[in-house]
Amino acid sequence: MKKNIIANFLGRFWGVFSNFIFIPLYIQYLGFENYSLISFTLIIAGIMGVVDAGLTSTLSREFARKDRTDDYKLRVFKTLESLYLTIFICCSVVGFFLSDYIIDYWINSEGISREVLLFSIRVAIAEIGLQLLFRFYKGGVLGLERQVKANVYQVLWGVVRNALVVLPIYFYPQVKVFFVWQLLSSIIFVAIIRRALIKMISNKEGFFFKPKVEKDILKEIWKFASGVLLIAIVASVNTQMDKFAISKFLSLEYLGYYTIAYSLARVIGVLVNPISVAILPRLTSLYSTKKNKEATQLFNKINLITTIIIICIMSVVMLFGKELIWIWTGDMELAGKSSFVVAVLVIGYSSLALQILPYNLALANGYTKLNNIIGIISLIITIPGYILTTQTFGMNGAAYLFSGVQIVISIFYILILSKMYLVIHNSVKYYFRMYLNPIVLIVALTFFLHKIPFTSENRFLFLIWIGFVFCIVFVTSILVLTPAQIRDITRIKYIFKGLKNKK
Repeated sequence: MKKNIIANFLGRFWGVFSNFIFIPLYIQYLGFENYSLISFTLIIAGIMGVVDAGLTSTLSREFARKDRTDDYKLRVFKTLESLYLTIFICCSVVGFFLSDYIIDYWINSEGISREVLLFSIRVAIAEIGLQLLFRFYKGGVLGLERQVKANVYQVLWGVVRNALVVLPIYFYPQVKVFFVWQLLSSIIFVAIIRRALIKMISNKEGFFFKPKVEKDILKEIWKFASGVLLIAIVASVNTQMDKFAISKFLSLEYLGYYTIAYSLARVIGVLVNPISVAILPRLTSLYSTKKNKEATQLFNKINLITTIIIICIMSVVMLFGKELIWIWTGDMELAGKSSFVVAVLVIGYSSLALQILPYNLALANGYTKLNNIIGIISLIITIPGYILTTQTFGMNGAAYLFSGVQIVISIFYILILSKMYLVIHNSVKYYFRMYLNPIVLIVALTFFLHKIPFTSENRFLFLIWIGFVFCIVFVTSILVLTPAQIRDITRIKYIFKGLKNKK
């Protein structure tokens, strides 16, 4: 359990850390407009993620079940892989022929030739399909509880794909070189992880299986897969529509600024998700044995600490956003153009992060209906909303709408799930203690420290100052807001030790 938590954290950490290390190098060697084209392909990746159709989650779930034989798991793998490969081929072909339409009607770029745009989009679509295949096979490895191995493959793939690409673009600073390198890297690692997965489930070496779709397998898994598909569609639209609107109505340059801000704002999820993975099995165990009071106690202890962490990061990024982008990229002009957007987006992503642990309450009780209801309602607002706000207020309007929707969703989502699954005696007092008090205290304290004059042209020294501010705010918040039993570090260790023993 402990190794899995650490492995999951390192895998997620690498994904975000690599952005902070290598994005400035991409911009330096390729130019900002070519980086903006790379940002556009991330939108395509988000949309194509829907074609996963719940197959990865289904594979992981079936492999994790202890009541399934190895032969049955192999049959599931063949069936799902056959479906996945069919979907992958169809999407690649459709994407190839739609690439002309994409560059003519959805990309506003004057500094990149049409030939380069067309080549890059077509290669990117093929590579995105391979990304999905890699994650499909990784889902199988995770389902077999080989989380350390799965994250080793993830990190190595990221190193080759995102880090070593710096070498060829240093000598040949062309965006086409960037996309071809990523395509070749993904081909290699898809082959490697697929071979490893086949060996795990069949104890046989080899790359090939005869495609086969078994109807009885489909009948058993379709309900779960279709439910995850609906969640994936809603989530994809909600998380990509802002960027999609910017790419349509504004120049590619603005998408680059927005992506820089987005990359910094979403870092909060890296810290919350490993905690979520750790607490979910214990919550599931407690609710399955009707120990709702014990589940409430555990949730409250972990959630309060998590809320403090989220709000501390939010406050620092919101108030020091310009300085953080400057420290990251070394470009003060870029920092100035992205700083307001990052201040708005980090509020939205903090609201999204606050939903993660309450979502575990729903999962622990096998309840996903609320997510789909709220998600579908939000689409009614966001689809026309992003078009209107982006045309009227530019990229700032898209950021406003995203964060506004996430704030409203968080309020209702937390209130409803807390009422459904937590044992709360005084609701008003509970929500003040758990959410409102941390927000008021942390934002006020960070604002006060932000007003202390500190100037330096040395980015490292400024980073130390921001880190010092964060530490002061975090430690003060822990001492003021948390009960004595949570402040006791031995008690926190005991909680996680209990999670390990129960697992």
